Amino acid sequence: MTHEIRVTEATADDVAAIGAFFRRAWEEAGPGAAGYSGATEEVIAEISAPDAIRARVGGPERRMFVAWEGTDVVGFAATRRLTAGAIELAGVVVLQSMVGRGIGTPLVAAAIASAQGNGFTTMTVSTETDNERALGFYQAGGFRLTGQSTADADGVDVEVWNLELSL
Repeated sequence: MTHEIRVTEATADDVAAIGAFFRRAWEEAGPGAAGYSGATEEVIAEISAPDAIRARVGGPERRMFVAWEGTDVVGFAATRRLTAGAIELAGVVVLQSMVGRGIGTPLVAAAIASAQGNGFTTMTVSTETDNERALGFYQAGGFRLTGQSTADADGVDVEVWNLELSL
């Protein structure tokens, strides 16, 4: 049975569910999936650890948003403050089994609303140059391409597109 998707800002009460989501997302996607450049079993274990999640929940510098189907987290987005006016959309992940069900859009909308409510004027995001689905998703959401660069993804150099949205 499928439930309606709801998006909330993550709280300390959500830590276990978020950790389970990270592990499930990795199991479904695997290391060759778009968006997982540089990820390994060790990296996934590190980011899904309760202390790592708690450090990214509800603080002024970082925020996390989760998409729920019933009691399961099926999508995730995170932001990270860059400057007084700029914030980075630091990650958007949806379970492979849920891709195409409209989960990413409300996650990004929640991140944008939070950023606007906290006075940010610009949101940036980067995605691998071979992740055409993500590039199209961000551009459809109003982000404009600003360039290309090389990013360090857990010790692996990855070519990324850089995009920006005026808030």
